[in-house]
Amino acid sequence: MGVDRATARRMVAMIMIGGSIAGAGCASANIGGRPRDSATRPSALDVRHDARLMAMLDVRRADTLLVDTLLADADPDRRARTALAIGQLRMRARFPQLRRLLTDGDTLIAANAAYALGVAKDTQAVVSLARAIGGAPDAVAREAAWALGEIGEPARTVLSVALGDGLDAPRRASSASLRNAPVRAALVLATVKLRPAPIALVAPWLADTSAEVVRSAAYVIGRLRAPAGVRALLAMRAHADDEVRQSVARALTRSTVGDSLAVPAREALNAFMRDVDWRVRANAAGSVSTYGASALDDVQIGLADSVANVRVAAADSLSVVFGRDSLRWRRAWERDTLLAVRRLMLAHVRRLALPIFDAEVATWQQHADWRYRLAALEHRARASDIDRVSSAESFIADADARVRTAALQRVATNIDGRLAPRVRVLAQRASVDRDSIVRAVGQRLLTARDTAARPPRRLAPDSLVARPLAVYEQLVRQWGAAGSRQPVAIIETDHGVVMLQLYGREAPLVVEAFIRLAKDGFYRNTVFHRVVPNFVVQDGDPRGDGSGGPGFSLRESFSRKRHERGCLGLATSGPDTGGSQYYLCHSSQPHLDGAYTVFGRVLSGFEVMDRIVQGDRMVRIRIQ
Repeated sequence: MGVDRATARRMVAMIMIGGSIAGAGCASANIGGRPRDSATRPSALDVRHDARLMAMLDVRRADTLLVDTLLADADPDRRARTALAIGQLRMRARFPQLRRLLTDGDTLIAANAAYALGVAKDTQAVVSLARAIGGAPDAVAREAAWALGEIGEPARTVLSVALGDGLDAPRRASSASLRNAPVRAALVLATVKLRPAPIALVAPWLADTSAEVVRSAAYVIGRLRAPAGVRALLAMRAHADDEVRQSVARALTRSTVGDSLAVPAREALNAFMRDVDWRVRANAAGSVSTYGASALDDVQIGLADSVANVRVAAADSLSVVFGRDSLRWRRAWERDTLLAVRRLMLAHVRRLALPIFDAEVATWQQHADWRYRLAALEHRARASDIDRVSSAESFIADADARVRTAALQRVATNIDGRLAPRVRVLAQRASVDRDSIVRAVGQRLLTARDTAARPPRRLAPDSLVARPLAVYEQLVRQWGAAGSRQPVAIIETDHGVVMLQLYGREAPLVVEAFIRLAKDGFYRNTVFHRVVPNFVVQDGDPRGDGSGGPGFSLRESFSRKRHERGCLGLATSGPDTGGSQYYLCHSSQPHLDGAYTVFGRVLSGFEVMDRIVQGDRMVRIRIQ
């Protein structure tokens, strides 16, 4: 249900008049929007209620009687958590309660209700959320703005009016201009979810006095690579905030700037290739490569960068810059011995059908490091089924299970029916392998070959089965109470250690699984199988190819924790498909908020996180 422009303008204007009254009514409330510390030990009934709420979220089965009971509970923290649960389970019959909670005297409850309405994408909440961005306390208004962005098109008019649609001076005369910086920033950022985004309304906020607001506006234009905002964004290229410069660098691709702004864009990118922040340089390397062969000098700067992930970003699109110039490829190869960079080069020359590195890669097949042998396997694979099987057979007996698994998967991809007997022999050999992962892949391949004509049988996920209530009660006692000590994890890498604060209170089931896997030695001698410069560092797959897991599924545990630099998130391949894989963010990624579980943050070791490249080793994870 949308709101027309005239109604939205009247609504927001009227609300702003009464905004000070609404704010004053919460003077004794939980103004910060955070759980309060409490020395009071929860009663057995309190623990039982919290455990049942956790169990309800775990099995995704709504218990309306429990929800109604907890919404009337004396503890505001429990009511706030219940509001989140309504949104996460999308309990439509209780959406009206969430809308009423937007005006609750406790800011934590009201803010959680606003966030929950966004998670649930309740289109009927647009009017209530509009009132909140006009007159609610900052914590509530910020979440209301985010929720409107999640709701999307039905909320377009409210967001547009709030940002000053139709006004000559939106930064002085709009309703957003009357709010504090966090709310202004949230209103601007919410537009990133609209298609098309109202770039003409976003661009003026690049001139805001708050770096937080400018960062939001630059992110919207930069992430969407919106041509309409490039000229205004170019004016921000010397901004003091590094994330603003990252967004500018990201936006300046050839297709975005067009012909009219190509020259100033190239000048800006050239400067960004020497920026003090490596993340700006990484984004610039990605953008400058879109200019093709003319960007050779700038790309060469990136390939010589002191930070490995900048060199990776520069190497990611080398084929459009180097083309088929074998001499340039050879010089780049000899200059950088980093495996992550060389694997990218190999991928490019394979696509170009250039055999220039075949002799070097041949020596990798006997390399002491399994990662080089795996790279050799990848490079030897050819388009034909026969070559694919032949190249993989020599790796089936490799000493490392990850190489054996990759070889087996290689022969399982698009195999011609005439080769089925050979494939079956390899699968049978793998099914008695000494490693459980290789055995499992072999068995799956045998099953797929023998039952290809039958559709797969669907099995209910094991996480749909509730655990004993005592398990949930233990987690509540351990981390659930306000002010309880939260666990700390230490990730040991070849570059050093990263210390993490885990959010046991906000995401208890995810944290419990993470800790259990760490203590069981699951996170030991793995590799960071996915590292995207200035995006994420991902680990937690024992197979090392991004498709492995622990054998169970985890549900999302959404909270108001954001995807900021150093956040720890649960990697998934769809709703409620989490397992052992996790990621750390190099920089803020607000488009991920409300879609993935944030269950921790980096306390120290940011420089270690930044040095990790794809294929680097993770030694182990310790829990404190």
